[in-house]
Amino acid sequence: MEPWQYLFIGYDQDNFAPIFTVTWMFALAMLVLTIAFYNFQGRRLRNYAVFLDLNEWLLWTSIGTFSLLLMYTVFAFDFLFVLPTMVGGAILFVWIRFIHFPPLIQAYEERLARQRYFQRSKTAHPEATIRKRPVSSTKRRRR
Repeated sequence: MEPWQYLFIGYDQDNFAPIFTVTWMFALAMLVLTIAFYNFQGRRLRNYAVFLDLNEWLLWTSIGTFSLLLMYTVFAFDFLFVLPTMVGGAILFVWIRFIHFPPLIQAYEERLARQRYFQRSKTAHPEATIRKRPVSSTKRRRR
């Protein structure tokens, strides 16, 4: 059988014995782990919008990629669909984590550093630490 002919046969246990079981077990485990990780990180990072966006992008990419792989194994789709899903999902994960979000995370961290600097500079003023006496308007002045 020629190598390109493998693209047009069904993706099942008989045709792809070495990788079939590993694929569906890995896809199922990663789908469950991704959902659990998203729920845990969602509560932990609720105040950090950029990291929540990153986690959401990774969640939906995981749901799409791994559920498609599970569907391909259950219904024995041709390997023509399985291979691009594996490669495309991996490329999308790498793009999200290492190309799309690092500039956004860096800008967010710079904005937080600026906010911290300005908050410190407000309290570092000498007059900011001196308590002012309350002026009571009910007292009469002596002459």
